[in-house]
Amino acid sequence: MAGKIDPTLKVLIEIRNELKAHRTLLKGQGERLVALEKRQVASEIRLATELVGVARAVTEVRDLLRDRLDDRDRIDQLDSRVARLERRVGASDQS
Repeated sequence: MAGKIDPTLKVLIEIRNELKAHRTLLKGQGERLVALEKRQVASEIRLATELVGVARAVTEVRDLLRDRLDDRDRIDQLDSRVARLERRVGASDQS
């Protein structure tokens, strides 16, 4: 009768074996989770870096547009001054 195992002990042994299997699975899942977290962080860093680059580009475009609008105002003012001078010179040429 020494070869016969108590049913309670048999159940406990099965539970222990299943726990070992689950621990192994959880360890593998944990390692995969750590790798995923590292990839996620790397992706976030790349994204943040690109976002900074886009913000700089938008700022540069804004500045260029602002300069161009300033130039347009100056050109309009110069055109107006030239037209006044031409009218003044034209008026004195006719006299």
